Amino acid sequence: MKHLWKQLTLCFGLLWCSHTAMAVEFEIYQGDFTPLHVAVAISGDHERSQEAALLRSVINNDLVSSQSFKGMNPMAFLASASDVFQQIDYSDWSTIGTDILVAGRLARTSVGWRLDVRVYQVLQRKMMALQTFSTTTHGLRRLGHRTADFVYQTVLGIPGYFDTHMVFVSKHGRYSDLMYMDQDGYNLQTVGHNFTLLLSPDWSPDGQSVALNTYVGNRPRLEIFDLRSGKRHPFGEFKGLNSAPEFSPDGRYIAASLSYTGNPEIFIYDLRSHDWRQLTFHRGIDTTPTWSPDGRWIAFASSRSGSPQIYKKPVAGGKAIRVTTQGKYNTSPAWSPKGDRIALISQKNWQYAVATINVDGSDIRYLATGSRIESPAWSPNAQMILYSAEANHRRRIYQVPTWGGVPRAITSTDMDASDPAWSR
Repeated sequence: MKHLWKQLTLCFGLLWCSHTAMAVEFEIYQGDFTPLHVAVAISGDHERSQEAALLRSVINNDLVSSQSFKGMNPMAFLASASDVFQQIDYSDWSTIGTDILVAGRLARTSVGWRLDVRVYQVLQRKMMALQTFSTTTHGLRRLGHRTADFVYQTVLGIPGYFDTHMVFVSKHGRYSDLMYMDQDGYNLQTVGHNFTLLLSPDWSPDGQSVALNTYVGNRPRLEIFDLRSGKRHPFGEFKGLNSAPEFSPDGRYIAASLSYTGNPEIFIYDLRSHDWRQLTFHRGIDTTPTWSPDGRWIAFASSRSGSPQIYKKPVAGGKAIRVTTQGKYNTSPAWSPKGDRIALISQKNWQYAVATINVDGSDIRYLATGSRIESPAWSPNAQMILYSAEANHRRRIYQVPTWGGVPRAITSTDMDASDPAWSR
């Protein structure tokens, strides 16, 4: 058992660099983007004022959490939400420093709610876009997320990520649970209970299941966990390690690290034929595979150079190419949905950072530092990264913008949270 845990620790990249007395500071990357001041005004009749306030709060909080927007205090508005939807006086909004105005009108329908939304660019004195959304009676929060997505894409030209979800691991004592929540931390649920070991969940492209590294029968194994039924379907139970599964972009394959050949290598599992194919062949430790969005490459962490570094290799076969060249410790790669960068965990003299790097190994950007930083995961639009870090002996999940920003905790201090995965 102790030997197995030692192997697991090595396989997940905790290959310690030599310690020196001098601390090394990471230079944290910060972009030059200035957040846009956004005013969100949602009107409804008197009976629906509470629902309109909730909707406004969801939209505003989504936009502000992206750090691309700075929310305006409604107490500073010079016009009511109902008046705004009828007629825009741009001077009212430019006077208080508004860049973007979101005006909405909420109305009850026979099946739920309808929201008419208009987005205005105040300085240019023009309407940028308008849209009508509808939802069921209990779908107001999701209506807010969809509206925030619409505003985000209208203003920035980038798809939003607010109507998405996350899974993560919560450890309690000797056991772990698989947790689910909306991207803003609401709708928190336990979807899988009391795993003896639970690591590295990865969401399937269709959103119906999660691949897991768990522990059953005195050995680690790989499973597919059905999010609707809760059923567990094992697919990797070899001698030794079975770890770090990740779905291919088309959902047909899963890459993972297996050690039954003698040392950890990267293998690919075909979900149709149920066959495994070995991708890497090296005496070093190869682990934590991640697919490029086009499915043609797999990046992974390897000790083949003497310390953990990131490599990439064509799925069709060929030579492994080293990606990281700076630092003695780079592990836990996660390929961006855009395909242009790879997220990773870097260490210097016992300090850790989450970073991104171009796929050719250039332009490394350190985004955040902390204790025991692990498991980077991209938002579907590649503008935000999740990771876990430890503070006061408790792990929490944080998010940080990929273009430089301030890390923000999205799980509470009353649970141990790690291994986040973002829905695609």
